[in-house]
Amino acid sequence: MSIKGRIADALHRAGALDVVLRARATVRTPLLTVLTYHHVADPRPGYPFDPDVADATPEQFRRQVETLARHFTLIGIDELIASLDGAPLPKNAAMITFDDGYKSCRETALPILREVGVRAVFFVATTYVADRRMYWWERIAYTVAQRKGDRIRLEYPDPIELDLSSPDVARKLVATVKNTPGLEVARFLDELVSATRIDWDAALERKLADELIMTWDDARALADAGMDVESHSRTHRVFQTLTPAELDVELAGSRMDLEEQLGRPCRAIAFPVGRSIASHPRIRRAILRAGYRVGFTNASGTSVVWAGTDRYDIKRWAVDRGMSDGMFLGQAAVPSLGYRSKNHDLTYVGA
Repeated sequence: MSIKGRIADALHRAGALDVVLRARATVRTPLLTVLTYHHVADPRPGYPFDPDVADATPEQFRRQVETLARHFTLIGIDELIASLDGAPLPKNAAMITFDDGYKSCRETALPILREVGVRAVFFVATTYVADRRMYWWERIAYTVAQRKGDRIRLEYPDPIELDLSSPDVARKLVATVKNTPGLEVARFLDELVSATRIDWDAALERKLADELIMTWDDARALADAGMDVESHSRTHRVFQTLTPAELDVELAGSRMDLEEQLGRPCRAIAFPVGRSIASHPRIRRAILRAGYRVGFTNASGTSVVWAGTDRYDIKRWAVDRGMSDGMFLGQAAVPSLGYRSKNHDLTYVGA
């Protein structure tokens, strides 16, 4: 356990974190704590998908939601936009967010959220929902796990020889998609399938997607339950790697998909992989052009929300299955204790 983790656990056992949060609840501050989840599951041996994307088991998620409900006022996109426009935040404001669009959002997370009586925001990559295709990082994880042989050679985008038994090989493959401008992702994934000699076709991909990824009916069920369902782009490409035309399709297209399917305005976007756009004016212009009113990064931190805040740089805290209950509460109560696991490093995180 890290030093921060030991400190957080000690403060939690002593009741000090509860004292901090009770004190914060007596005054209005502009602090907003936002938690990032992707998938609620308990991967066991033989699990066919990427286990690192499962941020919490169902039992952990229930404890964490109950903890947040005790100490925080859980808000949605409307309240956040109002605060960015000048209205005060509620006391101890927090948000629960989910990226990507995993089926567990409806099947596992939603019942817990409803039982506890709190809200969450779900950011959906719309093409995967519509086309029943696997997320590209999940295809990589599945392909590596099902490989027939360890040594392969890829020619695209650059010639490389890989040992698929290496524990970090999936991260290297994921990093190629994240960091290569102009990459033809389908070509890259198809070459990986061919090199590993696994069985793969459209029927298998649809079957796997149906097990893992929500449908539009699932998204509508979330919206009907009072949850916010917002954009995570169309195909989950890193914005910094896209041409202006591709960027417009990802941004405007996803917003159009959501509004057509849900019949409500789409106001917010969580950037795929979560890299900040603060130093990328062309991406900011594209987001404004597409009509989004707020944007979320995966930059770790607690945001100070008021009329002068950069509304396209709302920070979030990562959640991880290896996180203790003390650490979970600690990063929410004391930002300097903030947690960052290897599975949520901005260079490698799948979602």
